Amino acid sequence: MFQPPPLGVGMVYFPALAPFYTACGGLLDVLEVEPQTLWHSGAATHTLDPAAFAPLLRSPQHKLVHGVGMPLAASVDPDVRQFAPWRESIERLQAPWASEHLAFQRVPQAGGGSAHSGFLLPPLQSQAVVHLAAQRIHALQQRSGVPIAFENGPNYLRPQPGELPDGAFYAQVAQQADCGMVLDLHNLWCNQRNGRQSMQAALQQLPLERVWEVHVAGGELHDGYWLDAHSGLVPPEVMAVCAEWLPRLPNLGALVFEIMPDYVQARQIAWDLLAGQLEALQTLWRTRGSAVEAPTTPIFPPAGPAALSPAEWEQTLGALVNGRTPEPAASALAQDPGVPVLRHLVESFRAGTLAEGLALSYRLLVLTLGDAATNALMAEFWRGHWPQPFVSDELQAFQSFVHAHPTARQVPHLLQVLDYECRCVRAQQTGVEDWAPFDCDPLILLGALARGTLPPELAQGAFELQISPG
Repeated sequence: MFQPPPLGVGMVYFPALAPFYTACGGLLDVLEVEPQTLWHSGAATHTLDPAAFAPLLRSPQHKLVHGVGMPLAASVDPDVRQFAPWRESIERLQAPWASEHLAFQRVPQAGGGSAHSGFLLPPLQSQAVVHLAAQRIHALQQRSGVPIAFENGPNYLRPQPGELPDGAFYAQVAQQADCGMVLDLHNLWCNQRNGRQSMQAALQQLPLERVWEVHVAGGELHDGYWLDAHSGLVPPEVMAVCAEWLPRLPNLGALVFEIMPDYVQARQIAWDLLAGQLEALQTLWRTRGSAVEAPTTPIFPPAGPAALSPAEWEQTLGALVNGRTPEPAASALAQDPGVPVLRHLVESFRAGTLAEGLALSYRLLVLTLGDAATNALMAEFWRGHWPQPFVSDELQAFQSFVHAHPTARQVPHLLQVLDYECRCVRAQQTGVEDWAPFDCDPLILLGALARGTLPPELAQGAFELQISPG
């Protein structure tokens, strides 16, 4: 069995937090990289963004690769365009192992092909998915050139009839795939708080010698559900479980803290608090493997018959969280109160993508139509268009939708601002200079929107604005 090198305490990598990574010095040993966020998407292939990888290659911390695009409990084959950049990312960052999520992200379509779900979704915890996940893990390991671990995700749904308990499901996947685990303790806590298996019961079912990483994070409440939002410091309850179980992990290679930079900024989380979190994790890290017990092989009762196949589960849940009617329409899953939570997460992610990627266009819509009408426009777009896995593709899909929508005639300058912002994204991806046409002075138009105001009435004319890469 693979024994990971003990790398230390880490954080998930975000360019916006790079100044903190430098400032915290010896408290940070590892940067865990989600490589798909640092790629350029293309019709034929995906490629690494050299500018995005450059600061990572210069940083002194160890690197790990944690995928967000080829989840391991999916009936749909992964996108072959990801294979080469995935392997290249691992090799460039010299990651000793890599990991992916035990989830699905593609929704099989009745007529063939698949659609993107918009979010990593929980699989049906059936015996069929155990076998499927083991096959996916073996295949990914062959493509990666390094050992593979899977991460347990949060599950906001009620346990389904015939499902394996959470801990038993993870254990059986790890044993059948002969792989490692990224044990996300905050996800286990989410599951416990939201009515699934308790943390202690799940942990007692795991093959602890297969835990290569531990993840911890903070969360928040939404409609009575505790979300794995990565929105703050680690709750004391999760830290207590971490302190209890880290000494029992003989092969722990990294202890990783997850926090989103948007929350650091919005909630004004001071750097000294982040550093204090890392100090606490360093203290726990030193206890790893200090109270290892003899490994045991739990015997689990077989799972009951699953009501749905893996593909049927994906079709049903994927449709529900994207506001569509599943087939069969009378699925009991449609009544699960966790489904609206997942739909909220999908819509929030898509709204954030548009508001951030098309900031000026979004502002023009809100200033002209108001919040309610803008939200209704986005909801109409979501109902008619499945999510796209890469930001640039989602933005271009929205641009095409607006071109054919009456709003394009109701909001002056909208099509030109949309075109300009999409060209900016393409120029950044391709590294090729571009020019955006305007029928009025673009500096006055874009300057007003940047200040949060509508432009004055502008004289007509023929203008072009140069767009430089980067």
